[in-house]
Amino acid sequence: MLALIGEVIGLLDLDELSQALLHALRQAVPAEWCALNEVPARPPETISLTDPPVPAAIHDAFARYAEQNPIADYFLRTRDGRATRFSDLITRQQLHRLEIYREVYRPLDVEYQIAFTLPSGADRILGVALSRAHRDFTAAERDLLNVARPYLIQTYRNALAHTAASRHTDSGISVADLRALGLTTRQAEVLRLVAMGYSNHHAAHALGIAPRTAQKHLEHCYKALNVTTRSHASQVAWA
Repeated sequence: MLALIGEVIGLLDLDELSQALLHALRQAVPAEWCALNEVPARPPETISLTDPPVPAAIHDAFARYAEQNPIADYFLRTRDGRATRFSDLITRQQLHRLEIYREVYRPLDVEYQIAFTLPSGADRILGVALSRAHRDFTAAERDLLNVARPYLIQTYRNALAHTAASRHTDSGISVADLRALGLTTRQAEVLRLVAMGYSNHHAAHALGIAPRTAQKHLEHCYKALNVTTRSHASQVAWA
């Protein structure tokens, strides 16, 4: 549990936190798949990630049948966001009769899942799901996630608050100052927004470029500034 929390605590950038959380969860509770889905959706900065990535058709099918997920249904009925397994709510035979199983879980070879939520206020919730093919999650793994959950909730809330505050404050960062560090104009524009708390998707939307292009510019920033993370690059921008 300490290793899981140690990987993510203190991360204030939503993109960096999301990626770190995916990795840390799969290290703490081994699984073939890990997914983060923020509800309600807030394009273009909504968190919706899987590790490893899945085809777009799977995302589309999940959007159509998400309410059939027994854990999601349980949460909507009870608002209990603690870690819960498929096997706590439904038999495998019942799971196999669902459209979400045929369209989403069977193509991914998913038979077992455990999920929990990270709420922030009444209107923003991050759903976290781990999935396996061949063995169920244990009660000990469920307990580990439930012990870690309050710390993960606070970490998520801190990142949201940091992002909101950054976007409503004059950054004090100029493109000219960033260019003086050896960046191109576009690289400086991307890094300025990232340092203000924007996600890659939101920065790309603001600049009228593709998210993948924004990520490439950011990677070039890392090399130019001799850093390896978004947080470190942001610290250099603010310095």
